[in-house]
Amino acid sequence: MTDRVEPAHADSRSPAAREGVPVLLLDDNLTVLEALQEAVAADETLTVVGAVCRISDAIRVAAATHPRVAVIDVNLPDGGGWAAARGLRGICPDIRLVAYSGFGDGLVVRTIAAAGVSAFVPKGSDIEVLLAAIHGRDVKPSPRDPTPLLGRTDAVPS
Repeated sequence: MTDRVEPAHADSRSPAAREGVPVLLLDDNLTVLEALQEAVAADETLTVVGAVCRISDAIRVAAATHPRVAVIDVNLPDGGGWAAARGLRGICPDIRLVAYSGFGDGLVVRTIAAAGVSAFVPKGSDIEVLLAAIHGRDVKPSPRDPTPLLGRTDAVPS
């Protein structure tokens, strides 16, 4: 079993889709990663530039592709979501970071928010909630209610 999912071939999508907002996906669960890739790729305004299971691979892909958004798991065996957030910010200072995790207690949410994560989406949420967070239509995480609320004004620039 591989620890990385490759992005869809560019020629399999329309020209408009290939020019969508570049998104990097990071999750250590291959099944979740494949489902994320399929869901994000279905949005024609987004382009998956990489889907990886390790922080080091995410940083390598980010350095090569300069994604504008990254969806990152919080619980990773090689450093956690906060380490991923800081590493990705070091490569792409303006990247929008969306945490996608089953671990959503107040301490986790505050820690990843301090690392620069813009939104927290609990795993199991409707895919529309995740896509809204990727597009910037949400609010910063709250320790009392980690579910993103729609309506944020700092959307990803076109």
